[in-house]
Amino acid sequence: MNIESWFKEGTGFKIKELRYLKPPALPYFLYTNRKITRGADLLNNIIENNITIERYSETNNASDLEEIQKVNELLKKNYYTYDSQTEWLDSEGMYGTFWVLDPILEKVRKE
Repeated sequence: MNIESWFKEGTGFKIKELRYLKPPALPYFLYTNRKITRGADLLNNIIENNITIERYSETNNASDLEEIQKVNELLKKNYYTYDSQTEWLDSEGMYGTFWVLDPILEKVRKE
């Protein structure tokens, strides 16, 4: 699963895995993906993607809510279930919005 291209095509926003070495101007998006590989009968042919999407911003105004809604629409369009919340990150001096997706399974063809 190519999360960066899926997210960019679905929302128009750039996203990067884990962190930026030099963070761009706010707002920006990051994601993490904890992968679990499993299967049956000595065959690991399923990848479980445990994805968290993060958005960081200085404000929580109407334009921020529009960006948040675009992410919600992308997730709903793909029938992904998720939990989300926006909170003030006092130690960082910014808002964080987080989407924790239920696992997304991929079948990997192996003979």
